[in-house]
Amino acid sequence: MAAAGDIKTQLLYGRVGVSLPPLRSRVVRIFTSSTFTDTSVERNALMKDIYPKLKDYCKSKYGLEFQVVDMRWGVRDEATDDHMTSELCMNEIAACQKLSMGPNFVTFLCQKYGYRPFPPKIPAAEFEVMRQVLVRNNASVRLLDEWFQRDDNCVPPVYILQPISSRLVHFKDNDNPERMTADRNKWWEIFEALQYQLRYAATVCQQERKMTEKQAAKFRISVTHDEVTHGILDAPGNKEDHCVCFIRKFNDLNQRVDHKEAKNFIDIKWDNNQVDAEAQQLLTFLREKQLPSCLKQSNLIVSTLNNWSEKGVDVNIPEHKQYLDSFLKRFHDTMVAMIDRAFERDKNHISNEPMYEEILQHLTFCKLKCTTFHGRQDLLSEVQVYLQERANGNQNTASPMVIYGESGSGKTSVVAKAVQQTATNWFGRTDAAIVLRFLGTTPASTGIRQLLRSVCKQILTIYGYADQELPDDFFKVVRWFSQVLRYATKKKPLFIFLDSLDQLSPAEGAHRLTWLPKQLPPHAAIVISTLPKEHDLLSTMQYMLAPGMTRYTEVKRLSVQDSLNIMDSWLRTENRTITPEQRVIVTSSIEMCSLPLFLKLMFDQASSWQSYMPTSQINIEASVKGMISVIFDQLEEYHGKILVSRALGYMTISENGIAEAELEDILSLDDDVLQEVYAYWLPPTRRIPPLLWTRIRAEINDYLVEREAEGARVIYWYHRQFIEAARERYLNDDHLVKKMHKLCAEYFIGIWSGGKKKPFTYTKQQMQKFGKPQRDEEDRKVAPQPLEFGEGQQQARFNIRKLEQLPFHEIHTSDLDHLKDNTLCSLPFILTKLRGMGLGEVLQDFGMALAKYEDDGELRVLSDTLRGGASALRENPFNLIVEIIGRLKNFEGKSIKKLVAEAEKATTTTVPLIPYNQCFPAPGGLLRSHLLGHTDSVLCLASTTNGRFIVSGSRDLTAIVWDLESSTILHRLAGHHTRPITQIEITPDNILAVTYNFIAESKEDRSPEINVWNIETGDLFIKLAGHTGDGDVGMRVSSDSKFAVCTMILSIKQEDYWRPSEQKHYMKAWSLENGRELFRGVEAHKGQINDIVPARAQNGRNLIVTCGDTLDPAIKIWDMFTCQLLREVLDRRKRQNHPTLDLEVSSNGQYVAFQFYRHAILDVHTCVIIDLTDEETRGSCLISFLTDKEVLFKNESESPVIYNIEERKLVRTLKINRSHEVDLFAITDDCKTMVSIGENSEKALLWQVKENGNFESATLDFKIVADLPHNAKVNAITVVNVNPTVFAATASLDNSVKIWNIANVKQALKQEAENKRQTSRGSKNEEAKKPFNIRCPNLRLLVHRARILEDEKRIAIVNSLGTSLSLYDVEEGTLIASVDWVSKRGSIGGIDTTPDGKRLYALGENVLMEYDTNSLQQQYEKPKTLDVYGHGIRVSENGSTSAISEGMTPAGSILNAYTSMMSTTSGIWASMTIHRYRTLSSSSVANGCFS
Repeated sequence: MAAAGDIKTQLLYGRVGVSLPPLRSRVVRIFTSSTFTDTSVERNALMKDIYPKLKDYCKSKYGLEFQVVDMRWGVRDEATDDHMTSELCMNEIAACQKLSMGPNFVTFLCQKYGYRPFPPKIPAAEFEVMRQVLVRNNASVRLLDEWFQRDDNCVPPVYILQPISSRLVHFKDNDNPERMTADRNKWWEIFEALQYQLRYAATVCQQERKMTEKQAAKFRISVTHDEVTHGILDAPGNKEDHCVCFIRKFNDLNQRVDHKEAKNFIDIKWDNNQVDAEAQQLLTFLREKQLPSCLKQSNLIVSTLNNWSEKGVDVNIPEHKQYLDSFLKRFHDTMVAMIDRAFERDKNHISNEPMYEEILQHLTFCKLKCTTFHGRQDLLSEVQVYLQERANGNQNTASPMVIYGESGSGKTSVVAKAVQQTATNWFGRTDAAIVLRFLGTTPASTGIRQLLRSVCKQILTIYGYADQELPDDFFKVVRWFSQVLRYATKKKPLFIFLDSLDQLSPAEGAHRLTWLPKQLPPHAAIVISTLPKEHDLLSTMQYMLAPGMTRYTEVKRLSVQDSLNIMDSWLRTENRTITPEQRVIVTSSIEMCSLPLFLKLMFDQASSWQSYMPTSQINIEASVKGMISVIFDQLEEYHGKILVSRALGYMTISENGIAEAELEDILSLDDDVLQEVYAYWLPPTRRIPPLLWTRIRAEINDYLVEREAEGARVIYWYHRQFIEAARERYLNDDHLVKKMHKLCAEYFIGIWSGGKKKPFTYTKQQMQKFGKPQRDEEDRKVAPQPLEFGEGQQQARFNIRKLEQLPFHEIHTSDLDHLKDNTLCSLPFILTKLRGMGLGEVLQDFGMALAKYEDDGELRVLSDTLRGGASALRENPFNLIVEIIGRLKNFEGKSIKKLVAEAEKATTTTVPLIPYNQCFPAPGGLLRSHLLGHTDSVLCLASTTNGRFIVSGSRDLTAIVWDLESSTILHRLAGHHTRPITQIEITPDNILAVTYNFIAESKEDRSPEINVWNIETGDLFIKLAGHTGDGDVGMRVSSDSKFAVCTMILSIKQEDYWRPSEQKHYMKAWSLENGRELFRGVEAHKGQINDIVPARAQNGRNLIVTCGDTLDPAIKIWDMFTCQLLREVLDRRKRQNHPTLDLEVSSNGQYVAFQFYRHAILDVHTCVIIDLTDEETRGSCLISFLTDKEVLFKNESESPVIYNIEERKLVRTLKINRSHEVDLFAITDDCKTMVSIGENSEKALLWQVKENGNFESATLDFKIVADLPHNAKVNAITVVNVNPTVFAATASLDNSVKIWNIANVKQALKQEAENKRQTSRGSKNEEAKKPFNIRCPNLRLLVHRARILEDEKRIAIVNSLGTSLSLYDVEEGTLIASVDWVSKRGSIGGIDTTPDGKRLYALGENVLMEYDTNSLQQQYEKPKTLDVYGHGIRVSENGSTSAISEGMTPAGSILNAYTSMMSTTSGIWASMTIHRYRTLSSSSVANGCFS
């Protein structure tokens, strides 16, 4: 059983109850301990010279962050005032020991023992016994009683040293320096007196055995000694792997203690200027006894100097300079060695396996959440019942369970506790498999594709299929997810918990939830939690999941009593309590807000209250937002307003969170922050003290989540309320926000890295106090930001953080030129991001930029260029160079010209030739993209209403789902049709596509095949059975996307063969949820059924509306499930009704548009006919609902008209030229643009309202503004409205689909004309003046049709027709030899040479020929005939040949033992003219046109 397995098995099965291994560290974090004044030279040198090197080393070699905790600088007065410095130090030591890989503690011990404070918190038992000793010896206890107060809220009680400023109010009054100095001097007098009394009392208590030696020692030892005790002496684990001690001694220091500077280097008593013997004795004991007993000699590094100077280490003294250089090198080498050893040890960590690391992170988070969980037994019981039912295979609850509640209601804690209970009490002794993900807490749980791949991988491993490879494609992963759920068995049920769906990234349509199974297989369960309103997730699930099978459980607010019980439990865990007066405040607040998040915020406040604190000082708000504001107030008061606002602001504006090293660097670049931090003192280097942010984080850590993003560990807010509160408080000034984004952009550009000094200005006070000039500049020591780490090395790593974050910040700086120069019009940036992240991520940047700068032509043109070259860029990102020059060479924009210039200078070994001239159609015209993928005529088109996908059906028996944004194939829907696909219907929810052909024009093309596909996944969802394969009317889908209806013809053969078959006409209906026939077939009318639509009654009842032919011309309304005829509608004003030929239903299912003898509406709610006009009409009619209130009619040879249903009147006539045949048309939402096709036309027509027309007029005159041409008949059109733009799609017998920009037709046509003018301007080559679509040769095959030979001295070129092969001298530009292709059939498809350059192979279809590369002499008497057909050829390094085949031909063997490589997709052909080419590694130029 899983419960008895090893740790890997326990993790795999989600056993959160076991002892979990620690998470793998991704940081090297060292605490540096030393006295302050005597080690400043060494520490400053480390900060300047060594720490940056170690940071670069860790990042570039291991991808680790390097952090230094140096508590000797940057401590605010508030920390001193509250006596928190020592406690902060110990907390940081513990954090370093927990987090750091390798070294975690370094101490520098010299000859000064250092500051020896007494504890600020003393247990009451110790304090009172010491006080008794003092009283017994007639010592005054006035100071003790004045400065220490007993806190009974601590269990057991403690005495707390009061803040200095509570008694000496000017102690931190920097605005009043004289009084501040007086109070500080007074405090040191008080401190000395208290210190003397407590040391004396502790010594007596130890002698009287009322205290242990360890208890008494804390009143005598120094801060440094205490740090070493925690960091080395009492440290867990192998100390030599984590700790190191540097010792430095001056031989003559003891003889020079009379020097005024000696006190900075050795302990001197202030009252007699003598060496403090006790301090020196303690130092010697630590240095000579304790440390050598704990550390190996290699970890104790001792340096001795002969001569002390008043500066201590003086680099102007050769001996000192030599020591310092040696020290820095030794420190660097020691750290590197420890880091290397740690990384080597870490290779065996379980987290090095990505799947187990992901599981461990979520189980660790789960365990943390369970530690503070109380109550909610009712919710847990509901989860238990659901899991038990699913484990038993009960299909009555076959949908996921949904837990929802408002933000802060405790959903995550409920899920965590449910997982813990499942893994222990409920199913702990079974083989139940638990898969848990807290969404948004790790990179693999933030994006839907990564999430599903991670979950699938775990499930496959659990059920013994770990060796199966998962696809990267999102839609294929979704398909896998639904399939792996079927592995669940009764013996090994599968429980998946997905917490916080609202935290999923919206990318790839995650929030549409099409990836979530509607129905689960037996023994599988999914529990999900979400906010109810965020992204409409709850309503989406209520719409798509089966109501009777889905449990919805709301997490409501806690009761007051439960809240108080939880508060008491939390306080007991922290050894705290509160006074009765404080409890009254807590109770009254909880009565106003009992959300668990509010309770947590309240607890964090209450756990810091002392029993002696007056209730008037307690600051409590009665809402989550108010409590967050209280926390922010406290942070600002304690740590500084500017520091806190910027630190939290930078974290909040970051797209996916911010790494702590990044935040430290960015704060070090923010001079507003540094001016506040260094208002009254100067730092050793102008950077933010490392611990300032650490202290802030310590106070809000429970409200942050740490996750990986773009290859780094980042932090971000966990609760949405904190995000909103931080934005409202710190990001409400647009100017400031832009300034912050700009600084982040400068950081990721790397402007101030590599020693570049950043200017700053001193304040007047600083100029006077420190004698500084007004302006200065300093190196901020920030990390470099290359596009690639280790660029040029064999294993360079992309700087994903820069590639992702830089465009985001640049867009939000509102500096368009800066954005273009550094990212979106920068060849190095675009090319690196293409290589490192893919085209989709690059296009996403352009989409984000165009949303802000929608009128910028350069960004739009470049975006269109990338989209137009999508296939080439996916094949090889370096094709970007060709695309930019080939499409944008003549573009006039400043940034584009710069980009083209960069492309012309670029070098690469993967693209053999680069054009010098513009040779492709420039972007920006009407044609947006040409979709090639079908191998036969495209017969039908349909688009989703959200504008994301187009589905095309073809005579090649397949349908293709196209991604409209990237113009690429998402899915090829194949293998389930034996006849051409002639019709496609997409459900209103955009999830399913129905493909069929039973109303095909040719009877031979008809079949009973009706297939329903999931558009997002490409899966065949269901097959609709029961159709005869013959019908009059195609499929219609109900407005709720759950049902489909159509007509069916049944031909009955007569016994007498000369009599024609009898035809019966039926209506049919299916459920699209399970494929079930609602009824087998009903003869709705006598004779033919002219049309059929689904409708919806006022009570939600599903209806079918049909209309018959001449024998039975009534419109009939049927109950969809019972087939009961509910109503029969005829116009009684006419004795004879003309049959209704066409019906159309509104999107809400209420109105059915039709015509008997005039345009009319049937309201199915009332069964009343609404005449829209008094004019009689005849014949077939195209009908389309523009909205639920407006409907369009188009009769033969008539202009389209639009009616308002509520007003029952004609509102607009769309006047078109009747001389143009209109068989089919599509219109944009704004009714200003229309696309039409006529019978057998090879082009679609684009119509627009005439410019001088009044759009408010009742009649709109349309004119044809452009042709949308194909090379064969256009079969289908559709208009796709994607705000703010509009596209038209056309499908043709030429096997292609074309997408057209019709949002701004005038601009597109103008751009096309300008492109033609610019491209042919000044060209002496006639080829350049031809239209682009007939130029040659073919760029797609260019790499196969030209080869550079023998150190670039010769080049072999195939002519544009592929009928001859020529050899040129590159330097002279002269022809060496030329031969005709050996085969009369076909042409040369590709050429390549052997590695030694002596032989040249040419391939054309299935013919292979070998040539000598010096003279093109044939090496075979006869060409070789292959058993496969190919259009390209490659010769591998070992000399074997690869043929690349076009189309779907299966791979076969090539004669003479050549290896065959097949490409299963057709090439995408794009034309170009070659005038002059340059090679990439030489300046040689071949003159003339080789085409």
